Amino acid sequence: MKYRKIGIVIVFLSVLGILCSCSVKSKSALISYARHEFGPCTYISQDVSGQGNDMVRTVWLKDKETGIEYEVRSGMTSVTVDGSVFGYTENTSSNFLSLYIDYIFDEASDDLDEVCSSRGAEIYYSYGSYIIDLDARPQGNMAEDTARSLRDIICSYDDRSLIDFPYLVYADDESVYLGVLTEDEWTANNPYSVIDEVSKILPDAEYTGSIYGIAESYVDPDTMDRLRELGAADSNTFDTEFFFFNDPVYGSVVAFDLSQIGLSGILINEYDAYSGDTIYCELLDIYL
Repeated sequence: MKYRKIGIVIVFLSVLGILCSCSVKSKSALISYARHEFGPCTYISQDVSGQGNDMVRTVWLKDKETGIEYEVRSGMTSVTVDGSVFGYTENTSSNFLSLYIDYIFDEASDDLDEVCSSRGAEIYYSYGSYIIDLDARPQGNMAEDTARSLRDIICSYDDRSLIDFPYLVYADDESVYLGVLTEDEWTANNPYSVIDEVSKILPDAEYTGSIYGIAESYVDPDTMDRLRELGAADSNTFDTEFFFFNDPVYGSVVAFDLSQIGLSGILINEYDAYSGDTIYCELLDIYL
């Protein structure tokens, strides 16, 4: 045990030494990084500010193929443990990809517009994903087909394969999530199975949106106990989709597909932040 403790201390001191000895990248290292990550470029200028752990080096470069002028930056980031600074490590960042996405969208705008106008769709990039919003409820495979068509166009212009991010498809001002196209795999979501059932039971309820969470957050404890008695699985991950409505009689209402916790049917709850009273719950031929 004594030798093990000595080994842990040595590793700790070694890591601490590595963290504390880091410094910002040199100009040539940043240029090499840019060429490796983004492709051939030419150097424009550089700027160095601060000193020690506050030093930041920025180089400005021009992409040879597209003419995009972008920056690559190297700075120090503190590593904290329990609120105390453990050391510093170098961090390299660039705005190239965001500028490149804008460039590709500009280049492909005519082709993208043709598909979007024919499908009643809009596409834009946001936080690591492409967002596709259909202005009406799609029929058949329209959601998947639209995602694949727009992806094919973007990929045809992105000859470096730098921006093949997931395509998230929505409808009705992004209030209804329909599925995601990742690489070449389409994962469908069927929100209308719940929305349509609620409209049959509460015809005056207005759908307002959905969110992912766990069943225990939206169903009162007594109802959860009764669902478990019927074989419901505990939902400990945030992978159940909950649909929210405003109803003139019941007020705020939340509903979800019970198949997501191992049962059958649709559960609809009157909902507030403190308690929920079940107003309707159908499990095949079983009523709660």
